[in-house]
Amino acid sequence: MTTHTLRRIGGRPIPDTPGEIRACMVVRNEQLRLASALDHHRKLGVGRFLVVDNGSDDGTLEFLEAQTDVHLFSTTDSFAESDHGLSWINTIFDQYADGYWVLTVDADELFIYPRYEQIPLPRFCGFLDSMGARAVFSLMLDMYSDRPLDRTVHDPGSSLMETCAYFDRGPYRSGRLTAFPYTWIRGGVRDRLFRQLDGGRTTSPVVSKVPLVKWAAGARYLVSTHEMTDMPMSDLTAGLLHFKFLNDFHERARIEVARAEHYQGALEYQAYLEILRSSGPLNLMAAESVRFEDSAQLVAMGLMRTSSAYERFATALA
Repeated sequence: MTTHTLRRIGGRPIPDTPGEIRACMVVRNEQLRLASALDHHRKLGVGRFLVVDNGSDDGTLEFLEAQTDVHLFSTTDSFAESDHGLSWINTIFDQYADGYWVLTVDADELFIYPRYEQIPLPRFCGFLDSMGARAVFSLMLDMYSDRPLDRTVHDPGSSLMETCAYFDRGPYRSGRLTAFPYTWIRGGVRDRLFRQLDGGRTTSPVVSKVPLVKWAAGARYLVSTHEMTDMPMSDLTAGLLHFKFLNDFHERARIEVARAEHYQGALEYQAYLEILRSSGPLNLMAAESVRFEDSAQLVAMGLMRTSSAYERFATALA
């Protein structure tokens, strides 16, 4: 794919700003979640957002145009035929993020890491630089509320963490990938849901990604941010809090099945519709449910990993 398929909206330049953390999103009709996602990542220390809009008609485009730290691109190309957005992301990073730490997230994902409450993301990336790391492996935790999905109503001006405060403590299982990062993880609430379908014969989604990397032109994401070209990996691990399960879940699943633009013709969304048809009003609370507290909780549970060097670094900053 070439850059002419992406149209820049607005004429603001994207300057060379050494040390700035940049984030990229591909969005389509995400106004419900965007304000919270942008606010969270701004507070972490993201300085600039490179956002691709793929045909939104719910006010997402207009909302993004009003954000002074967002550089907006637009395309009506097929998401599926653009390697599920990776053609756009790889192109943008080669042009605007060579040599930068970049965070690739969806509008329903919030990136966290050990001590994120105290250590700003630029400092975190500075530590990674000092250790020679260029990538951070992350576990995606699917978040949900203690109410049925149809009553999990999110106020766009509020925190997604307040709306959906629970996740599954486990079980999580890992396997071997042939491409970097050479490991996949499955598990959590979506794994629970998929076991309802046919006794677990339908494979649940991978819940591991490499969303934070120090980009070098020519690097490539290969399968979403689950797989990419080789980079030196940090021994720290991070997390992605994932907010799929709001009251729009059923309608979004129906739309994505009809569009068939997602992986394997939206097979995952077809499974969600089947689950919803068979279960009626869906409440995700179970014995595995735990209320999210902070990064220390996830480290203690083994769902994120710190290191003695990082703990010394954090203590010195205190």
